[in-house]
Amino acid sequence: MVGSRRALVGWTASAAAAAAAALALSPATEAFAAKSSIRLRGPKVNTLGARFQYAVSGVAAGRANHLYVWEAPSTPACAGTSGAEARRAALALFASRAIAGHGRFSLVLRFVARSAEKHRLCAYLVNRRSGKTFARAEAAWTNVAPPPPSAGALQPAAVGSGLCPARKFPDRAVVAQFAATGAKCAVVEAVAFGADGAQGAAFSSAGFSCAAAPQGPGSPWAAAWSGTYYAYNCSAGAQQIAFNWGTQYIYAPVDSLQTIRPPG
Repeated sequence: MVGSRRALVGWTASAAAAAAAALALSPATEAFAAKSSIRLRGPKVNTLGARFQYAVSGVAAGRANHLYVWEAPSTPACAGTSGAEARRAALALFASRAIAGHGRFSLVLRFVARSAEKHRLCAYLVNRRSGKTFARAEAAWTNVAPPPPSAGALQPAAVGSGLCPARKFPDRAVVAQFAATGAKCAVVEAVAFGADGAQGAAFSSAGFSCAAAPQGPGSPWAAAWSGTYYAYNCSAGAQQIAFNWGTQYIYAPVDSLQTIRPPG
């Protein structure tokens, strides 16, 4: 049986927050059993060099007890069963994990966008002894070259990606989706630290002048935020930094984020 398909976007696999903490970005899930399911969620487009992640979550029912996740070529589509997929060439196994029956599971796969091409992720929930597939899911993303600085004001990175990890402030506001030209994370975070005091207004920090545009439902980063948040662009000569700041971050639990440090 085919259920709903939803996608959302790896270096290593690690334990993830509960599936309700992230929003689905695009279709990519297919279930073979009424109660067993898998969901993949992550960005569909990433800038080269950016780190991004895919959340894998679902429910294991009946005899389903093992999860396999492969990165595969963009074509063909993922095979109908785990056994058929495993026989294909040019696969990279990103996760092979025992799953407790009759329970929910979640993990995160972390990536770095290293090649400008389309990639595909194939996930299967199976019984390891028999090899029977109980649920499958697939998702695809494309890595693209960043626009040249002359293309205009730099925008924050896509949801699920960014030059630096999301950070929280002591008041639980968050800065996320960092992008930069000619600046490293230490500088980016020093500049972004001023956003919490500005609360959506313009500010200057670490030699950069920053201005914000209010964002909300329907905006490019709405999957990571609730209510109003602000897309900042900061510039210092040819250098640009962009990020989002807001008080209602929903892409991951705020408690799971590290606290941003004051500059200096």
